Amino acid sequence: MDTRLLRTLQVLARTGSFTATAAELHVVQSTVTTHIKLLERHLGARLFDRLPTGARPTEAGERVLAAAQEVLAAEQRLLDTVQGTPAVAGDVRLGAPESVCAYRLPAIIADLSRRWPGVTVHLTPVGTRRALDAVHDGALDLALVLEDEPPSTTLDAAPVGTERIDLVAAPDHPDTGRYFLLEEGCSYTDRFARELSGAHPTRFGSIEAARSCVVAGLGLSVLPRVSVADQLAAGTLRSVAELPESTLYLVTDPRRTASAAVRVVRQALKAVTA
Repeated sequence: MDTRLLRTLQVLARTGSFTATAAELHVVQSTVTTHIKLLERHLGARLFDRLPTGARPTEAGERVLAAAQEVLAAEQRLLDTVQGTPAVAGDVRLGAPESVCAYRLPAIIADLSRRWPGVTVHLTPVGTRRALDAVHDGALDLALVLEDEPPSTTLDAAPVGTERIDLVAAPDHPDTGRYFLLEEGCSYTDRFARELSGAHPTRFGSIEAARSCVVAGLGLSVLPRVSVADQLAAGTLRSVAELPESTLYLVTDPRRTASAAVRVVRQALKAVTA
């Protein structure tokens, strides 16, 4: 099988667009269409649904994506063997919580880009459950998760740092009242919610939404210190209480052999919050 077809498959699954895939691979759009059709014909299954919102992998497509990663990794190992020195280049798919994506990873990824220009990190904001599933299924190479204890999984989870967590409010807001918390599945907010007696918190899918409501004086929230540091310094927020820290774990799949690109990214993530 021509492994170029598998690379096209990977990029299309990530971008969801034939046009964007063609641009990234430096080919014309018809080439992307041809690659996918050839792959579907060879495997005897429809791999993508062509929807108005973009191309989305079918169930068969998701299974092929996981296997394709193994084939491409094996190809890279073969090339490394012939060339003698592993080529540090390739795509690395990394998932992490929103706060880590926004406040911890940009500097690390920028440094990686300078040191290893052939390595491209594709960053996806994702919660713990989806991150674990994606690493297990091969949709992500690496993931960072914020948890109170190591996640229960067959995957490897190594601690790489901690995040300080604060209960925050506007300067003139009382220490109790309405709460704006992140959606269920966020370990530190779920822990706090369990301790609330009789309160029914409003759940948000983003830190920005919860923080904006608190700055406006509408209630309180539980957020990582790094995500409210500027507001605390400016005095638009105050820390009502410092809560127990959450641990940041680096999740990998021990069944898979990491490429050189994945290895250098993994090494860079060993001290995310340092």
